[in-house]
Amino acid sequence: MGENTAVKWVLFFFFPALFIYGLLHVYSSKPAQAKRTAELTAEEEAGRKVYNKFCVGCHGVNGDGNSEAAKFFKNKPPNFHTAVFRWKSTPEGTLPTDDDLMHVLNWGIPQTPMPSFKLVPEVQKRAVIAYIKTFSDRWEKEKPGKSVYGSIHRPDWFGSPESIQKGKELYATNCTSCHGEKGEGDGPLASTLPVPPTDLTYPVRAAGPKPEDTFRVLTVGLEGSPMPAFNYLSEEDRWHLVSYIAYLMNKGK
Repeated sequence: MGENTAVKWVLFFFFPALFIYGLLHVYSSKPAQAKRTAELTAEEEAGRKVYNKFCVGCHGVNGDGNSEAAKFFKNKPPNFHTAVFRWKSTPEGTLPTDDDLMHVLNWGIPQTPMPSFKLVPEVQKRAVIAYIKTFSDRWEKEKPGKSVYGSIHRPDWFGSPESIQKGKELYATNCTSCHGEKGEGDGPLASTLPVPPTDLTYPVRAAGPKPEDTFRVLTVGLEGSPMPAFNYLSEEDRWHLVSYIAYLMNKGK
Protein backbone atom coordinates (compact mmCIF):
# COMPACT_ATOMS: atom_id res chain seq x y z
CA MET A 1 0.00 0.00 0.00
CA GLY A 2 1.51 3.36 -1.05
CA GLU A 3 1.86 6.36 1.24
CA ASN A 4 -0.96 8.28 -0.49
CA THR A 5 -3.29 5.29 -0.25
CA ALA A 6 -2.53 4.94 3.45
CA VAL A 7 -3.25 8.61 4.06
CA LYS A 8 -6.59 8.34 2.22
CA TRP A 9 -7.49 5.31 4.36
CA VAL A 10 -6.87 7.30 7.54
CA LEU A 11 -8.79 10.36 6.30
CA PHE A 12 -11.86 8.57 4.98
CA PHE A 13 -12.18 5.66 7.40
CA PHE A 14 -10.27 5.98 10.65
CA PHE A 15 -11.23 9.52 11.64
CA PRO A 16 -14.96 9.10 10.83
CA ALA A 17 -14.92 5.84 12.78
CA LEU A 18 -13.29 7.58 15.73
CA PHE A 19 -15.90 10.36 15.63
CA ILE A 20 -18.82 7.93 15.55
CA TYR A 21 -17.27 5.85 18.30
CA GLY A 22 -17.16 9.00 20.47
CA LEU A 23 -20.82 9.76 19.75
CA LEU A 24 -21.69 6.19 20.58
CA HIS A 25 -20.29 6.50 24.09
CA VAL A 26 -22.06 9.80 24.62
CA TYR A 27 -25.50 8.48 23.65
CA SER A 28 -25.42 4.79 24.60
CA SER A 29 -26.15 4.71 28.31
CA LYS A 30 -28.78 2.01 27.82
CA PRO A 31 -28.06 -1.45 26.40
CA ALA A 32 -29.84 -2.55 23.24
CA GLN A 33 -32.88 -4.73 23.49
CA ALA A 34 -33.90 -6.68 20.39
CA LYS A 35 -37.52 -6.84 19.26
CA ARG A 36 -37.44 -10.55 20.08
CA THR A 37 -35.95 -10.63 23.58
CA ALA A 38 -35.95 -14.29 24.60
CA GLU A 39 -33.88 -17.27 23.61
CA LEU A 40 -31.09 -15.57 21.73
CA THR A 41 -28.58 -18.00 20.30
CA ALA A 42 -24.99 -17.82 21.52
CA GLU A 43 -24.02 -15.97 18.34
CA GLU A 44 -26.93 -13.52 18.66
CA GLU A 45 -26.05 -12.84 22.30
CA ALA A 46 -22.44 -12.19 21.30
CA GLY A 47 -23.76 -9.89 18.60
CA ARG A 48 -25.89 -8.02 21.14
CA LYS A 49 -22.73 -7.17 23.06
CA VAL A 50 -21.01 -5.99 19.88
CA TYR A 51 -24.08 -3.92 19.00
CA ASN A 52 -24.04 -2.28 22.45
CA LYS A 53 -20.37 -1.44 22.01
CA PHE A 54 -20.35 -0.10 18.45
CA CYS A 55 -23.89 0.41 17.12
CA VAL A 56 -26.45 1.42 19.73
CA GLY A 57 -25.35 5.07 19.84
CA CYS A 58 -26.59 5.68 16.29
CA HIS A 59 -28.97 2.82 15.55
CA GLY A 60 -30.79 3.09 18.86
CA VAL A 61 -31.68 0.88 21.78
CA ASN A 62 -34.56 -0.65 19.84
CA GLY A 63 -32.78 -0.86 16.50
CA ASP A 64 -35.19 1.60 14.91
CA GLY A 65 -32.58 4.28 14.16
CA ASN A 66 -34.32 6.66 16.55
CA SER A 67 -31.31 7.57 18.68
CA GLU A 68 -30.20 10.87 20.15
CA ALA A 69 -27.16 10.93 17.86
CA ALA A 70 -29.31 10.30 14.78
CA LYS A 71 -31.10 13.62 15.34
CA PHE A 72 -27.95 15.32 14.06
CA PHE A 73 -27.71 13.25 10.85
CA LYS A 74 -29.08 14.12 7.42
CA ASN A 75 -28.73 10.48 6.41
CA LYS A 76 -30.72 8.65 9.06
CA PRO A 77 -29.79 5.14 10.21
CA PRO A 78 -32.04 2.35 8.89
CA ASN A 79 -34.92 0.95 10.90
CA PHE A 80 -33.91 -2.67 11.49
CA HIS A 81 -37.55 -3.53 12.30
CA THR A 82 -38.48 -3.09 8.63
CA ALA A 83 -35.37 -4.91 7.36
CA VAL A 84 -35.17 -2.43 4.47
CA PHE A 85 -31.57 -1.75 3.51
CA ARG A 86 -30.36 0.69 0.86
CA TRP A 87 -26.87 -0.60 0.26
CA LYS A 88 -27.41 -4.11 -1.02
CA SER A 89 -27.06 -6.15 -4.20
CA THR A 90 -30.49 -7.80 -4.19
CA PRO A 91 -33.64 -6.56 -5.98
CA GLU A 92 -36.08 -4.13 -4.39
CA GLY A 93 -38.41 -5.78 -1.89
CA THR A 94 -35.96 -8.54 -0.99
CA LEU A 95 -33.63 -8.98 1.95
CA PRO A 96 -29.91 -8.35 1.54
CA THR A 97 -27.36 -11.13 1.65
CA ASP A 98 -24.96 -11.52 4.57
CA ASP A 99 -22.20 -10.48 2.16
CA ASP A 100 -24.09 -7.21 1.53
CA LEU A 101 -24.26 -6.47 5.25
CA MET A 102 -20.61 -7.43 5.72
CA HIS A 103 -19.67 -5.13 2.83
CA VAL A 104 -21.29 -2.18 4.62
CA LEU A 105 -19.52 -3.02 7.88
CA ASN A 106 -16.15 -3.26 6.14
CA TRP A 107 -16.51 -0.34 3.73
CA GLY A 108 -18.80 1.94 5.70
CA ILE A 109 -20.96 4.41 3.80
CA PRO A 110 -18.83 7.42 2.83
CA GLN A 111 -20.61 10.80 2.89
CA THR A 112 -22.74 9.52 5.79
CA PRO A 113 -22.00 9.03 9.52
CA MET A 114 -21.62 5.25 8.97
CA PRO A 115 -17.90 4.46 9.38
CA SER A 116 -15.89 1.44 8.35
CA PHE A 117 -15.54 -1.35 10.93
CA LYS A 118 -12.94 -3.18 8.88
CA LEU A 119 -10.60 -3.50 11.85
CA VAL A 120 -13.23 -5.21 14.02
CA PRO A 121 -12.69 -9.01 14.00
CA GLU A 122 -14.87 -10.80 11.45
CA VAL A 123 -16.35 -13.13 14.06
CA GLN A 124 -17.76 -10.08 15.87
CA LYS A 125 -19.16 -8.64 12.64
CA ARG A 126 -20.83 -11.97 11.81
CA ALA A 127 -22.32 -11.99 15.30
CA VAL A 128 -23.72 -8.47 15.06
CA ILE A 129 -25.26 -9.33 11.67
CA ALA A 130 -27.00 -12.27 13.36
CA TYR A 131 -28.21 -9.98 16.15
CA ILE A 132 -29.51 -7.29 13.80
CA LYS A 133 -31.73 -9.92 12.20
CA THR A 134 -33.54 -10.47 15.51
CA PHE A 135 -35.17 -7.03 15.18
CA SER A 136 -37.42 -8.20 12.32
CA ASP A 137 -39.31 -11.43 11.75
CA ARG A 138 -38.81 -10.99 8.00
CA TRP A 139 -35.56 -12.89 8.40
CA GLU A 140 -37.52 -15.91 9.65
CA LYS A 141 -40.18 -15.73 6.93
CA GLU A 142 -38.13 -14.74 3.88
CA LYS A 143 -34.87 -15.66 2.23
CA PRO A 144 -32.41 -13.04 0.94
CA GLY A 145 -32.82 -12.05 -2.68
CA LYS A 146 -30.39 -13.13 -5.37
CA SER A 147 -27.34 -10.88 -5.62
CA VAL A 148 -26.80 -9.24 -9.01
CA TYR A 149 -23.03 -9.46 -8.65
CA GLY A 150 -22.99 -12.88 -10.25
CA SER A 151 -24.26 -11.42 -13.53
CA ILE A 152 -22.11 -8.26 -13.59
CA HIS A 153 -19.30 -8.29 -16.14
CA ARG A 154 -17.26 -5.17 -16.80
CA PRO A 155 -16.87 -4.59 -20.58
CA ASP A 156 -13.46 -4.06 -22.17
CA TRP A 157 -14.46 -0.59 -23.37
CA PHE A 158 -15.32 0.64 -19.86
CA GLY A 159 -13.75 4.05 -19.23
CA SER A 160 -12.94 4.72 -22.88
CA PRO A 161 -13.44 8.29 -24.19
CA GLU A 162 -16.37 7.08 -26.30
CA SER A 163 -18.02 5.41 -23.32
CA ILE A 164 -17.51 8.48 -21.13
CA GLN A 165 -19.14 10.69 -23.75
CA LYS A 166 -22.14 8.38 -24.09
CA GLY A 167 -22.40 8.22 -20.31
CA LYS A 168 -22.34 12.02 -20.12
CA GLU A 169 -25.31 12.20 -22.49
CA LEU A 170 -27.22 9.60 -20.46
CA TYR A 171 -26.35 11.41 -17.25
CA ALA A 172 -27.76 14.68 -18.59
CA THR A 173 -31.18 13.11 -19.21
CA ASN A 174 -31.39 10.79 -16.21
CA CYS A 175 -29.36 12.14 -13.29
CA THR A 176 -28.92 15.92 -13.22
CA SER A 177 -32.22 16.72 -11.49
CA CYS A 178 -30.90 15.14 -8.29
CA HIS A 179 -27.12 14.90 -8.63
CA GLY A 180 -26.61 18.20 -10.47
CA GLU A 181 -24.90 19.06 -13.73
CA LYS A 182 -21.43 18.54 -12.24
CA GLY A 183 -22.39 15.54 -10.12
CA GLU A 184 -21.99 17.37 -6.82
CA GLY A 185 -25.37 16.33 -5.41
CA ASP A 186 -26.87 19.78 -5.86
CA GLY A 187 -29.51 19.25 -8.53
CA PRO A 188 -32.74 21.30 -8.52
CA LEU A 189 -34.61 18.53 -6.67
CA ALA A 190 -31.85 17.79 -4.15
CA SER A 191 -33.13 20.06 -1.37
CA THR A 192 -36.61 18.52 -1.56
CA LEU A 193 -35.47 14.91 -1.11
CA PRO A 194 -35.64 13.07 2.23
CA VAL A 195 -32.19 11.56 1.56
CA PRO A 196 -29.43 13.81 0.17
CA PRO A 197 -28.16 12.73 -3.27
CA THR A 198 -24.62 11.39 -3.38
CA ASP A 199 -21.86 13.75 -4.41
CA LEU A 200 -20.47 11.80 -7.37
CA THR A 201 -17.25 13.82 -7.38
CA TYR A 202 -16.32 12.60 -3.89
CA PRO A 203 -13.06 10.58 -4.05
CA VAL A 204 -14.50 7.58 -2.20
CA ARG A 205 -17.62 5.94 -3.61
CA ALA A 206 -20.37 5.15 -1.10
CA ALA A 207 -21.38 1.96 -2.90
CA GLY A 208 -17.89 0.50 -2.80
CA PRO A 209 -14.46 0.85 -4.42
CA LYS A 210 -15.12 -0.93 -7.72
CA PRO A 211 -17.02 0.10 -10.87
CA GLU A 212 -19.09 -3.04 -10.37
CA ASP A 213 -20.39 -1.54 -7.12
CA THR A 214 -21.65 1.56 -8.95
CA PHE A 215 -23.20 -0.65 -11.65
CA ARG A 216 -24.96 -2.58 -8.88
CA VAL A 217 -26.58 0.61 -7.55
CA LEU A 218 -27.78 1.55 -11.03
CA THR A 219 -29.25 -1.93 -11.42
CA VAL A 220 -31.09 -2.36 -8.10
CA GLY A 221 -31.32 1.24 -6.84
CA LEU A 222 -31.17 2.24 -3.17
CA GLU A 223 -34.33 0.88 -1.59
CA GLY A 224 -35.95 3.24 0.88
CA SER A 225 -34.46 6.31 -0.81
CA PRO A 226 -35.36 8.40 -3.90
CA MET A 227 -32.61 6.62 -5.89
CA PRO A 228 -34.46 4.27 -8.28
CA ALA A 229 -33.21 1.26 -10.17
CA PHE A 230 -32.13 2.17 -13.70
CA ASN A 231 -32.75 -1.30 -15.07
CA TYR A 232 -34.97 0.27 -17.73
CA LEU A 233 -31.68 1.26 -19.34
CA SER A 234 -29.80 -1.42 -21.22
CA GLU A 235 -26.80 -3.06 -19.56
CA GLU A 236 -24.56 -1.28 -22.06
CA ASP A 237 -26.03 2.12 -21.23
CA ARG A 238 -25.64 1.50 -17.51
CA TRP A 239 -21.96 0.77 -18.07
CA HIS A 240 -21.62 4.01 -20.05
CA LEU A 241 -23.11 5.81 -17.05
CA VAL A 242 -20.61 4.10 -14.75
CA SER A 243 -17.81 5.24 -17.07
CA TYR A 244 -18.96 8.83 -16.75
CA ILE A 245 -19.49 8.60 -12.98
CA ALA A 246 -15.92 7.27 -12.61
CA TYR A 247 -14.78 10.21 -14.74
CA LEU A 248 -16.54 12.63 -12.38
CA MET A 249 -15.01 10.98 -9.34
CA ASN A 250 -11.53 11.25 -10.83
CA LYS A 251 -12.11 14.91 -11.73
CA GLY A 252 -11.72 14.16 -15.42
CA LYS A 253 -8.33 12.49 -15.04
